Amino acid sequence: MILTREISIKINETNYSYYEELGYEVVIGEKLIIPIELLSTGSHQKISCKCDGCDIIKDVIFKNYIKYGNKWGQYYCRKCSEIKRKKSLNLNYGVDYPIQSKEIKKRIEKTMLEKWGVDNPSKSREIISNKSHSSINSKS
Repeated sequence: MILTREISIKINETNYSYYEELGYEVVIGEKLIIPIELLSTGSHQKISCKCDGCDIIKDVIFKNYIKYGNKWGQYYCRKCSEIKRKKSLNLNYGVDYPIQSKEIKKRIEKTMLEKWGVDNPSKSREIISNKSHSSINSKS
């Protein structure tokens, strides 16, 4: 959950036209207090968020908060997001990890057969030689 409701930003050449188009009277170099809903999607401003799982409060860069599609206003810290992800996967697909799904395994095998002619990457001489060649080059 977002705790920050308003934020103070400094107007510069980059954001001048954005806030002017929103109807604010802006002057380069001055500060402007705006609601966080009006921050641009690429904003590097930090906002305070409270984890909906464990109630820890963290500062998060706004563009990172919206990057993962936080449409519902929920925020989970790294630890709680792993738990929530597993719950969602179990609810929707009956597995903890996508690779455990038989459907996904079949799709991977199908793609491997179409692309490389084998159902497992370790069976392809081309993949093995490319992998060993790239690891040899990375050591030198």
